[in-house]
Amino acid sequence: MPSRNTRVLTFGVFLTMTGIALVAPILPLYAREFGVSRTGAGVLVSSFAVARLIFDPIGGVAADRLGPRRIMTAGGIVVAVSSVLAALAPSYAILVVARVIEGFGSAAFATAAMHTIITRAPKERMGREIAFFQTGLLGGVAVGPFIGGRAAEIGDFATPFWIYAFMGVIVAYISWRFVEDAPPSGKSLGELWRSAGSTIRNPAFAGLLFVAFAMFVMRAGARVTLLPLFGAEELGLSESQIGDVLAISALVTVLIVNPGGWLVDRVGRRPVLVVGMALTAATVAAYGQMTSYGGLLGVSIVFGVVAGIAGIVPPTLAGDLAPEGAEGSAVGMYRMAGDLGLIVGPIWLGSVADTGDFTMGFNIAAGLLLAAAAVGLFMRDATRRTTVQLRRDA
Repeated sequence: MPSRNTRVLTFGVFLTMTGIALVAPILPLYAREFGVSRTGAGVLVSSFAVARLIFDPIGGVAADRLGPRRIMTAGGIVVAVSSVLAALAPSYAILVVARVIEGFGSAAFATAAMHTIITRAPKERMGREIAFFQTGLLGGVAVGPFIGGRAAEIGDFATPFWIYAFMGVIVAYISWRFVEDAPPSGKSLGELWRSAGSTIRNPAFAGLLFVAFAMFVMRAGARVTLLPLFGAEELGLSESQIGDVLAISALVTVLIVNPGGWLVDRVGRRPVLVVGMALTAATVAAYGQMTSYGGLLGVSIVFGVVAGIAGIVPPTLAGDLAPEGAEGSAVGMYRMAGDLGLIVGPIWLGSVADTGDFTMGFNIAAGLLLAAAAVGLFMRDATRRTTVQLRRDA
């Protein structure tokens, strides 16, 4: 059974990710209500991710300096206030500002929540604790669009933001009321930033940042961007069939993630990382070779299994490698690498798809994952040596 902290934070991240996902279906349409171009609608979507990218390391340092419970509570409040601002936005510019502020709040909660888990969970159970936390994240991503689309149909484009605001209030309350806080590190800002610098210089942690970047390029670029376009334009699939392809892998991942956490703790981080990344690369490359709806469904089922297990390892390693007293700083940098992949992946692989070569796009994503697997081959010794040293330096 996961710890109380992990159970509470899993519910909190479920609400947070549900809120993020429930406004996703209506964001471009809401932007167009203000008479902006499709590019303007894209700016509204990307502004949230850019804000998260900027605030990830700041939120991590703040969690170390002030304690994660305060940062999580503040994050929930910021999400609630910014969602109200988005619902009442009188102009496109105000809507963009609201989304940027929402990105700050989301990053604050997620970074501080992960900080709490890795500082409170026993190392021998870290994989299982992280896996349970990810069930909340994945569940929110799955149900959010379903709620958001129907809420907009019942009300209007502002209605999902009112729901998101209510969820932000709940997140702030449970964070303050039920989460056991980690004490502030007592380090000065200068000490925390220096510790962050030494963490980046750790070869194992630098490798972990590349792994996180590769994973999120694949998720946002190959899965979210290329796969729907490939299914529609090359195979002639309907919207519902494309939704089935994406949903089946998400469902399988939710089912496999907790057994995967046990596997990461029992077998070890490195072997699961290397094998998982290699198998995920093979399934991503296989997408580009499929010629039917059934084929895509079959590959997606396999993808859900291997990517679901492999995806547990990077955040677990972030906990293993985080220096004592500067865990938030390490988590912030890890999340920043992933958010950078979220931004780069759709642009990079989407530009490849513009040439009409979907197979090349899938192969690029697969190549990045193979490179991540290769990095994993050399992480074991570095992890053992530098974790101890980092904790001494902290």
